[in-house]
Amino acid sequence: MMNKLKPLIFTGCIALLFSLSCKKAIEKKVENMIMDAITNGEWIVEQYIEGSNNISNQFLNYTFKFDSNGTVTGTINSSVTSGTWAANSTDYTITSEFPTAGDPLKKLNGVWKIKDSYWDFVKAEMTTSSGTNVLTLRKK
Repeated sequence: MMNKLKPLIFTGCIALLFSLSCKKAIEKKVENMIMDAITNGEWIVEQYIEGSNNISNQFLNYTFKFDSNGTVTGTINSSVTSGTWAANSTDYTITSEFPTAGDPLKKLNGVWKIKDSYWDFVKAEMTTSSGTNVLTLRKK
């Protein structure tokens, strides 16, 4: 009886390993597609709501370029400010940090919870001591 079950158990183990391998490959492909969407092109701040105040106009003429190495640049005219970014696909957050920036770029520092996204926009929220900030980025 046991000898008859060995091939079945072996086949089941191989099928399980194959399915896990395929799942990992699919997850990696999706992750690569998302990374390509983020890092290909420039982004603008379409809307920034700080508590109950719409301060989107403070970001007019800024463009943002995200690189796959975790760096991001905010550019207005010829002035470039460098920062870092990191995505966490498990909890749907993006952390951004412009360590030497003043306003308005320092308002982007922190952990943003992604609420909605597509290939050309991201809507995210960050809770602060003074309320909830809402950020919408749009691909330029």
